[in-house]
Amino acid sequence: MRGPPVTHPSTETYLRGPWGSSVRIEDDLWRLRLKNPVGTLLVNTFVYRHRDTLAVIDPGWPWDLQLLEDALVELGFGGIAAVTDWLYTHSHIDHMGSAALLQQRNDAPHMIWPWVEAELGQWHHYQDRVNDWTPWVEEAFAEPLRSKILAARLGRSAGGARMLENFGPGALTHTRRYEIGESIAVGALRLQLVDARGHDPSHLALWEPTRRWLFSGDLLLAMPSPLSRAMGDDLDLYEASLRRVSDLPAELLLTGHGTHQRGDDIARAVERSAHQVESHDLALRQALNAEPTDLYTLATRMVGGKELEPTSRWWVYLANTDTHLQRLVARGEARRLDSDEGPRYVTR
Repeated sequence: MRGPPVTHPSTETYLRGPWGSSVRIEDDLWRLRLKNPVGTLLVNTFVYRHRDTLAVIDPGWPWDLQLLEDALVELGFGGIAAVTDWLYTHSHIDHMGSAALLQQRNDAPHMIWPWVEAELGQWHHYQDRVNDWTPWVEEAFAEPLRSKILAARLGRSAGGARMLENFGPGALTHTRRYEIGESIAVGALRLQLVDARGHDPSHLALWEPTRRWLFSGDLLLAMPSPLSRAMGDDLDLYEASLRRVSDLPAELLLTGHGTHQRGDDIARAVERSAHQVESHDLALRQALNAEPTDLYTLATRMVGGKELEPTSRWWVYLANTDTHLQRLVARGEARRLDSDEGPRYVTR
């Protein structure tokens, strides 16, 4: 049951600059959206200021560091050097990719947790490996489309640029370790680390029970959350995470992309994400039949015969379709037929 409503500013303050935009959501909380010089995907970076505490949650793309500096200076926070805490919801390049670069400009600790600990010594290599979808393309698609996609993607990564080529090896050493379920003291906040795996096997949510703030990362998005085998994602874990956060009496939902939500809109956001999973599963079951069909053909059949636009949305749809397919196979509800040309699928 929800408690009494949490007060918030009657008018949220917006600011635009050459670096992007910001909105003051609460008296001590800002959302930044930094411009992305190598793509179109914008990330929500949250800044919490309380007395001597300046905490940044999900600082964004690694090539946005100067834009983050400019934003923090223009907002009167003193720039990257003034940050006291670096916090994260998950390890993807658009949220945590800049961690090893930020420690070159600032000595504040970076929050880590057990699921990311093994990758700290090779942080940029880890980012490149997670963002390289080539092995997945080779395994998931059938000819002749597989060769066409591989030729088009040669040398590319999901993030649009490779960390090792641009920034060198990178190791994350300025860290502070926490366990899942533990609370982090950040200024007047007590942020609990909540298991939110599914979209990223390292995903968590940050829950503040007094203020009833939920930093949900990419767990709850207006568009379907990407779930890709290429990045180690897991559909069962994702659904379990949706159920877990649905029990939290949140009054302010702060997502990795898109706008924030308050009150009853939060429950609707959770329901929407669950419905997206259910509707995708239903569409896939309807598209499958006794004739062996490859991933691409199934996905185009599910959306009426034409690729979705923009291309990034279509890739998310393909990845999600493949994730659902593999679960149906694992449950014995579909059968995978492998050949030299690639996998095809039929109903049982």
